[in-house]
Amino acid sequence: MAYLETSTGPSPKRTIPLSMRRCVLGRQSDCDVVVDADSVSRHHARILSVGRDYYLEDLNSSNGTVVNNQVIQSRVRLQDGDSIRLSQFVFLFHESLTPLDGSDSEHLLPDQRSIIDEDDDCGVTHDTGAYIKLSDSGGSDTGTYSPATEARFDALLEVTQSLGQFLSLDKLLAQVLDSLFKMLPQSDRGCIILKDSAGQLKPGWVKVRQGELRVSRTVISEVMQTRSAIVTSNASTDSRFDASQSVADFQLKSVMCAPLVDRESEVLGVVQLDTSNVRKAFRQDDLRILAAMATQASLAITVAKLHETEVRTRTLERDLILAAEVQRNSLPEHRPTVSGYEFFDHYEPAEKVGGDFFDYIPLPDGRLGVVVGDVVGHGVPAALVMSKILAETRFLTASLQEPAMVLEVLNGITCRSSRLGRFITMLMLVLDPSKNLVTLASAGHMPPLLRRTNRTIELPGRDLFGPPLGAAKETNYQSHSFQIEPGELLFLHTDGVTEAENSKSEAFGDSRVADLVTAGPTSTDVVANVVSNLEAFLDGANRQDDVCIVCFGRE
Repeated sequence: MAYLETSTGPSPKRTIPLSMRRCVLGRQSDCDVVVDADSVSRHHARILSVGRDYYLEDLNSSNGTVVNNQVIQSRVRLQDGDSIRLSQFVFLFHESLTPLDGSDSEHLLPDQRSIIDEDDDCGVTHDTGAYIKLSDSGGSDTGTYSPATEARFDALLEVTQSLGQFLSLDKLLAQVLDSLFKMLPQSDRGCIILKDSAGQLKPGWVKVRQGELRVSRTVISEVMQTRSAIVTSNASTDSRFDASQSVADFQLKSVMCAPLVDRESEVLGVVQLDTSNVRKAFRQDDLRILAAMATQASLAITVAKLHETEVRTRTLERDLILAAEVQRNSLPEHRPTVSGYEFFDHYEPAEKVGGDFFDYIPLPDGRLGVVVGDVVGHGVPAALVMSKILAETRFLTASLQEPAMVLEVLNGITCRSSRLGRFITMLMLVLDPSKNLVTLASAGHMPPLLRRTNRTIELPGRDLFGPPLGAAKETNYQSHSFQIEPGELLFLHTDGVTEAENSKSEAFGDSRVADLVTAGPTSTDVVANVVSNLEAFLDGANRQDDVCIVCFGRE
């Protein structure tokens, strides 16, 4: 005949024969094995005899049934020596009823029900070696039994080993509280409070069995400052809780709080448990369990945070790669082919994406619009604004065709759109190759460099330039026209070229750009020389702004 044996201890072991085909374990008096404790469900689990085999199944209990440190999800076949745990209570299963090693062991008759009760008048002698009744010096009874210290720390070891499997911070925090509620079933409420990136305390996870959760900032501050766990069996009389109105409001009887500290001795937050039942006040043994769990949870939280940071970084990197691809697709794929002219350009954002932009816009009458612009700032926000402005510019240029009119309409759109919230500089020109005529207008953008045949540099239309887009609602932009002769070229750029600084905080400068534009024979040569000289000038220093260059010349 198979039997259950109570957990080992200094007192004699007890056996519970399994003489029936079905043996129900639980708190209700009609159970075959009565375990009278609030942490055990009324009908907690049952053992079934099928032929010569015995099976154990959980009966939807509140705290679960554990076999060999594993919470069972379905019916399991019992093997000789298996450990069965109901909340705090541990039994060993044996396949045959044989004498125990100790000659003074106690056996129960087959028709007796085993009652593990909270009170001494239950009619069955308590085995104090297997279960220990806790009481404080004040004589208040906890009303529960806890298994031997080894069993509780075995359960703790099982839980902490599983914490490493949780890389999601939310799932990890939920598992920590669930595990604590199983190991410390007298808990009514629990919470994990973590520091955010700004050092502010924020609730990480909350678990409430009954009542409403409140926390004491006084206690949390003390725990975080001292890096020491504290427990009180009666919070209403504890001086450390005087400043906490929540104690009076909710009549908290017992509170435990432990710090969460990482390997660098940085306090991550705290974990707190409380109960309103004075008969179930927390003790020092409970505090040791909480402190041990907090230590393991701190390591797991650190790993989970690092994992979430890495995931966010990878996601951001992936999004930036996609955004860069979208931006590249929004810029011209090919340089224009215009008889008698050569075009060359260069674009390099300071980050994955940028706020500088350029475009070539063919017009129906054979003319060509050329745009260079700069959204204040760089990175993703500037790139988003750039995409909108570039789309608007293409539409308006095709319909209005005159640079000054296009800028006026764009300025109105920019001023009305609060979502943009940024200044935009833009230089727009229209080339009429049939007349070799260039008409340009500028909204706060730096003037183009016009290299004449005698290798002098002019800044056409500089005195007529208007303010950046979005700076003033009522703005009238003016156009300026000029001829471009054979051998002459026009160099358009953003301030990422002239204002680039090396490690000595020296700027590349307008004069250096002008010298390079003067020296190059063709548009291709000019752009290549400027880019190579800029790289040599920076000499590995981080680029602080986007670089955009468009150059074209008449052959």
